[in-house]
Amino acid sequence: MLKWLTITLIAVIAFLSILLGLGYLLKEHEISTTHLKQQLDQERAAKKVKNQQKQQKLNTIVETPLTGVVANTMKSSRKNSSLTKQKILIENLTCTSKKQCVLVDIEFSNLQCTFAINTIGASLLAKTTEDLSSVGKCPRYPKNSQLSCQSNLCTFGLINN
Repeated sequence: MLKWLTITLIAVIAFLSILLGLGYLLKEHEISTTHLKQQLDQERAAKKVKNQQKQQKLNTIVETPLTGVVANTMKSSRKNSSLTKQKILIENLTCTSKKQCVLVDIEFSNLQCTFAINTIGASLLAKTTEDLSSVGKCPRYPKNSQLSCQSNLCTFGLINN
């Protein structure tokens, strides 16, 4: 009987030590979890304050006289109009068929040039302001030139069949 009592006592002590160890691990996990939750709450609060500050900055109204703004935009648009036309010409050369290509006459201060461009570029060029800059020369095309879409680019020139 003493033998069974000893075995039972050892089993109960082992079981209690395992329960105490699991309880200690659970307590440590709870402490680390609450610490992590506090950090996350602080980060959220800081982020919320930053967003509110940004929102307040966006909602502030800066009063400027309208005449100064209009004058500045007119000056910059005159300076950038040739650049804008050149940029539109370069960025709108792509096509998939001949139907997308059109010929456009662009007037500069000293010349009028003809370019092959896609329809999107033609509509953008129609919306730009008059160009006051001068150009050196326009491209020359042979008399029997045709509008085409070669290698996915709008071209105006001789077609090699």
